Amino acid sequence: MLARLAAAALLLASAAGAQAATVEEFYHGSTLRLISSAGPASGYTLWAHFMAQFLPKHIPGNPQIIVQSMGGAGGLIAMNHMYNQASKDGREIGAVGREVSVLSLMGHEGAKYDALKFNWLGSPTSESNICIARADSPIRTTDDLFKHEFLVGTDGVGSGMHIFPTALNSLLGMKFKPIDGYADTGVVLLAVDRGEVYGSCQSAETLMQQRGDAIRSGKIRVVLQAGLHPNPDFPDAPFVYDLAKTEEQRQALHFLYASLTFGRPYLAPPGVPAERVAALRQAFSDTFKDPDFLKAAAQQHYQIDPISGEEMDGMMHELAKTPKPIIEKIAKLIEPAK
Repeated sequence: MLARLAAAALLLASAAGAQAATVEEFYHGSTLRLISSAGPASGYTLWAHFMAQFLPKHIPGNPQIIVQSMGGAGGLIAMNHMYNQASKDGREIGAVGREVSVLSLMGHEGAKYDALKFNWLGSPTSESNICIARADSPIRTTDDLFKHEFLVGTDGVGSGMHIFPTALNSLLGMKFKPIDGYADTGVVLLAVDRGEVYGSCQSAETLMQQRGDAIRSGKIRVVLQAGLHPNPDFPDAPFVYDLAKTEEQRQALHFLYASLTFGRPYLAPPGVPAERVAALRQAFSDTFKDPDFLKAAAQQHYQIDPISGEEMDGMMHELAKTPKPIIEKIAKLIEPAK
């Protein structure tokens, strides 16, 4: 009995000490785990490794950061992990898919999380989405998107590679055929190189980094672009909003592509102490202004257009206010069989 009482007293004292520790004391000498929701060759994981080089010096206590890839189901596995299993003490954060973030708003059966309850930390950039096709494929013009079956590779049902083409089929009558099951962006692009699929719909930044030479030479064509605004880098590619014929289609497209504004989002699980969330948000904000970070980003052709964690939280709550019929429509477009 005395031994058990002593052990209980020790645990209470330890808990009290942990609560009394400052943010700097908590992180000093510790390791912060950064979970990427995609495979090792994905743009999300490459970004995570890049962020891990500069973020530690801006976190009080300067913890070490290790990056772990947790790909699968287009990012749903990592999102569910961050909500349900991840440590709630601030030592585990996530680099998550921008599109998968809104699946819980749609009531997606695979989304075992509430996007409104995450602690959003920030994003270094916003994004646009482009669909590419091999030059020897039958997809050459805008009309071909409606006439010919367009085989596109994807890394799972939760990712934009699957979500956008599937929704465009039902919403605008295009003829994408998503081929799911590839591990990550890199494997999808290898499938394009080998001719297993005609192309893919992905982040413009990622595609220009990984297949920019092929795009510039004409071996790969940009056949469609999407986002909240046209990307000036692709003036000859049709903009998806221009293909909408009704106001309902435009509203649905806005909800569908609004998550692109999130770019490369980072978050912490619900339940992390408020002072650690604030410190992490400030660390991301300071990193985005770090001259060394900006210099390295320019050298590696990363576009920096940051969004704060507070702004991301507000944007997510605004998306949740979208009229329910529009959200339900998008949910059905993404899962037409269901």
